[in-house]
Amino acid sequence: MRKLLVPIDGSKASERALQTAIDLCKGRENDYLITLLHVSVIEYHYAGIGIAAVRANIDESIVREGDHLLRTASNQFENSGIEVDTVHLQGYAAQEICQYAEENRYDMIVIGNRGLGTFGKFILGSVSHKVVHHASCPVLIVK
Repeated sequence: MRKLLVPIDGSKASERALQTAIDLCKGRENDYLITLLHVSVIEYHYAGIGIAAVRANIDESIVREGDHLLRTASNQFENSGIEVDTVHLQGYAAQEICQYAEENRYDMIVIGNRGLGTFGKFILGSVSHKVVHHASCPVLIVK
């Protein structure tokens, strides 16, 4: 069975990546496993009294949003014949995607490109750009 990892973040680019992964499986649905992966990025850049309560509410909200995103995306597979599972991690997206793909021996990562311009990539770096350079398996970037 071939394993495809599809990181999703709710963007149009990740929706196109998911559709591309589905299209890759057409005609050989039983030969593929698609794993939908969402990485919740939780960072704190504030301090003060009552931060623990604020932090807990933010964390819970972010995790709920990621779970909802995964459920919604996995619903697209009903009656498709394609085996699908979901994984929700927390951390830095590119690092978690590459590590999960390597540890679980995925055949390919299918990821959306948010379309950052050259300047944006230079300053910030995009998740897809980092994944291409650090993944241990082939990466298909979908625009």
